[in-house]
Amino acid sequence: MQRDMKIVEVDARAIDVGYFNVKYTTGRKSFESKSLISAHMFPSLAPRQASNKRTTSAVEIASDGCVVEIEGISYFVGRDAIFHSSGKDPRKVLPEYSMSKKYTALMRGALYYMAKDAGAAQELVIDHLVLGLPMNNYGEMAEALEERARGEHLVNSPGREGSMLRITVNRASVMPQPRGSLFNFGVENPGFTSKPAWSLVVDAGGGTLDWFLSHGRTPNWERSGAYPSSMLACSYAVADMIDPDWKERFDIVQQIDEAIRRRAATFTVGAREFDMRKYQSAVDEVLYESVQAMLAKVEDTDNLSTILMTGGGATVYHDFIAKNYPKLRHSMVLEPDPIFSNVRGFQIAAELYHPQKTDQIR
Repeated sequence: MQRDMKIVEVDARAIDVGYFNVKYTTGRKSFESKSLISAHMFPSLAPRQASNKRTTSAVEIASDGCVVEIEGISYFVGRDAIFHSSGKDPRKVLPEYSMSKKYTALMRGALYYMAKDAGAAQELVIDHLVLGLPMNNYGEMAEALEERARGEHLVNSPGREGSMLRITVNRASVMPQPRGSLFNFGVENPGFTSKPAWSLVVDAGGGTLDWFLSHGRTPNWERSGAYPSSMLACSYAVADMIDPDWKERFDIVQQIDEAIRRRAATFTVGAREFDMRKYQSAVDEVLYESVQAMLAKVEDTDNLSTILMTGGGATVYHDFIAKNYPKLRHSMVLEPDPIFSNVRGFQIAAELYHPQKTDQIR
């Protein structure tokens, strides 16, 4: 809905800021007579920009993204962020990640792409934005992230130096990340969340392995949780065996991650090819440690009717659990599009939002 020539308004949007990628929605699009949630992503890179660097200079050929200024520091975020980076991007899985300048810059990068999709040249207003947090810091960080997301955000598009794009978020809510997948799967499979049975969502993200246990629509928070070791730790385990300095190289970590997720026989760095069989035991050790932590918290698994595998590492964890915990195999369901499952669930929650129904989102 357009209020005037300068301000564009949209009802609902969603963002999921991860350690590997930022996922976001641009509303619903019509495809083959269906209304589908449009979801996209860009790498979780936010390289700092020199204060004297002109965003419209000739070297800014790869400029799919925007410049965000936070507390006097400028960051370039978006699909072309790697071309603005020094090549090093150290990552640590920290509980306060959502309160960091990098997280805020990445969130604003997603808002920029939403504005661009909506055709908002000067200002976009989002009525309700839903974001996600891992289970291990959701309780402590949800309200602070909601407060950080609400209000006015300014970004500067390359080629429009001095002309700021304003995005205003009227309302913001935060969900546990795996609950987003539950929302999405429930819509795709009517009756799933309403049946009186136990289900477990296993969300294999970049930084954490999250799990969410529920009986129908009722969550069991005591048996839900997260472990701060997942796909990023798998890549780091491989890097440690070859060159520990690689852990600060986003592009190399990404190559290792893709090799793990695609079960590739080899991966290449520069002119060298590496045999993944040499490093599989290190990957399996990370997987075993995180899965054991999950099972210790969940405890009884005999009455699980569905184990929903989602997240960017869903296939890796699905195959590992099926092989090493065969009694769980019959309950396991692999999400058809696990990378975007959470953020699509957040979008559904934003669409269903009503002031009197906040508890349904939380």
